Amino acid sequence: MPFDRLIQAMDKWAEHHPDQDVLAQIGGGQYVPSHMRSTRMLSPSEFRNAVGACAIVVAHAGMGSFFSCMEMRKPIVMLPRYASRGEVTTDHQVRAVHWLRNKPGVYVAMAEDEIVGAIDLALNAGSVDVGDFRRFASELFLKKIRQFLVQ
Repeated sequence: MPFDRLIQAMDKWAEHHPDQDVLAQIGGGQYVPSHMRSTRMLSPSEFRNAVGACAIVVAHAGMGSFFSCMEMRKPIVMLPRYASRGEVTTDHQVRAVHWLRNKPGVYVAMAEDEIVGAIDLALNAGSVDVGDFRRFASELFLKKIRQFLVQ
């Protein structure tokens, strides 16, 4: 489902930070950014390469994004989608960020106006030391995510 609210907030951030190279995966949204690079969709391998090359990731509160970032030790800023806005069918992402918000490397913005502060924190944090990543998920689950990402 489109997440124009996040793309618009990031485009505004990119406008005020022209020295930063920002890439957005915008999916089927209506809004097309003018201050950052964008693509409709990245393949799983392109996504993995983009995460590996970036300083931080700003994303919806999807578990796939979280696991990818933690595995590659990248800070992630998460903005949940809301059912009341028609961005998802349930508020599972709100519950996810409440569970994730105190994990190393996770910075939560509950609304667009909190993204700038969360990005600043994430950029200043550097790489994430999550220790043994298996404490977040079983090895079998991580294997399945890796297989999906390299397709």
